[in-house]
Amino acid sequence: MQTRLQYTALIACVMLVLPSAAFAESSPKSKYAEQQLQVQFASITCNNAYLDGYTNAVVTAINNSTTTATLSTDIAKTGADFVALQADVNSSNTVQFKTDLKTYHSDVRTTNLDSRADLKATHSKTVYATLKSETSQLRSTENSCLFVAKQQRAHLKVDMYNFDMARANNMTQKMAKHGEDTTGMAKVIGNATAQIQAFQLAVQNAQNSTQLQAALQSFCLYNGCKTPDNFHFAAATAIQADQAKLNLLATKNSTSSYQGLVSQAQTDIGNAQTALNQVGSNKYQGNQSSDVWNNIKAAADVIHQLQQIVNHKH
Repeated sequence: MQTRLQYTALIACVMLVLPSAAFAESSPKSKYAEQQLQVQFASITCNNAYLDGYTNAVVTAINNSTTTATLSTDIAKTGADFVALQADVNSSNTVQFKTDLKTYHSDVRTTNLDSRADLKATHSKTVYATLKSETSQLRSTENSCLFVAKQQRAHLKVDMYNFDMARANNMTQKMAKHGEDTTGMAKVIGNATAQIQAFQLAVQNAQNSTQLQAALQSFCLYNGCKTPDNFHFAAATAIQADQAKLNLLATKNSTSSYQGLVSQAQTDIGNAQTALNQVGSNKYQGNQSSDVWNNIKAAADVIHQLQQIVNHKH
């Protein structure tokens, strides 16, 4: 519900700026949906390779088809699940992927439980020693694989951020052509770009999974970081879009009723900015997101009224 409110409010602001072609380009979510699915599957592939190697090692080490009969069936299930996920990725079917992923995770849990039960039933030091040696190598391979997968995820994140900056710059240029002062927008975009560049450098310099994970958590353009590293770009640009449009509209009519609406919209923008300032770089807590976005939308609604008055006058 809150995500829908944010999206609606942001689009409302943008449509006021670009009524004929607001966000005509593909959204980052749709543009990068296929890549995101591939990156997610890359990590699953690493995990599945470990699972497959380990469970087959358990079957081989125990060497008793009666004891491991259920586990062998589990291995076949997770193998089929993995093939289904691969098919979903190949066809870019994100909806089916989510469904199949739930099945896969459920079967993986069952497989792990059954493998532990078989080992407990066998209770052989030789089997445990054999598995310990093989597990060490499997884990090392999995970690190396996951590092590559995380690198892919990090680079995709950088690409998505840069795509957002390109769209924002394009929007700013069109706003300027409409006679609006885009100084505030340019400042927000500039600050975001600087932080994206620092984020990209941290990703490039990461030498292991620990460093890469730290880099991934070091900056969120929107509200994704649990730590105080959130830029809240959508809210910041929506506020500046409202302000730029209002500044221009304020000069179009001097009647008291019209200027009353201007003051109302300015109050809403001020309330949104104050609420966002209180959030800072932290993640939204409690009603903070609603406080920010409700005021942004309220301002956009009043600005729309002002625009209708100006257009009707002419």
